[in-house]
Amino acid sequence: MINKNDFLNNLHGNVALWCGADADSGDLARVAETVIQKKIKLLSVAPNAIHVVWPWVENINTKIITRFYFADKKITEAEISQITENINTAFKQGAYGAQVFLQYVALHDLVAQTHVIRGDLFFNKDLTIGLDINEIDSCDWESLFENLRKINASALLLVLSKDAGDRSDFVGRIYGMLDNWNPENKFDLHFAFGPNFQRIEQTKRLINALRPELIKGMKFFINF
Repeated sequence: MINKNDFLNNLHGNVALWCGADADSGDLARVAETVIQKKIKLLSVAPNAIHVVWPWVENINTKIITRFYFADKKITEAEISQITENINTAFKQGAYGAQVFLQYVALHDLVAQTHVIRGDLFFNKDLTIGLDINEIDSCDWESLFENLRKINASALLLVLSKDAGDRSDFVGRIYGMLDNWNPENKFDLHFAFGPNFQRIEQTKRLINALRPELIKGMKFFINF
């Protein structure tokens, strides 16, 4: 079994922490302690945890980023309005950026409705788009990258909602993304594979081999 602390050390500057939505005050205190001890630069928390974590990390070089979700395949104006309000609140509480999760089929809707306000809403803030890698085929990457450039995303965060093990085409999907990478992309690559250290190691090796220029901005979110 891989020791989490050893893995955190091995990832060095490419590690980030993911704090679950059900974390209590004791969990958040331990998160802050780990962030300080390991000098972790990026921490993802639920919106209701920002005000708790912020006093512990405000004087160190750690960015708090918080999470928002669109559940449906179509995104309405009302949903955009509500999430915009929630993101503004999160920024006022100390968040440096927002991770916006949605289904891949809804990405075009999101970009079409928000790219014109992106500069105002996220002025000097990070916008990360979170997608399930299982929903993205090789033929989708060009359009996906184009949409992320249009909305001026800071990072693409890929999650692995379900792993089929030896029958999985996970490695092929990561390879397809890197093979289709556009040099015009200015956003970083982030990954959230839960405690699946094998997938983290596979991804890291592929990026090292195929797109080493992306290593600096690469982040793997490890569940706390």
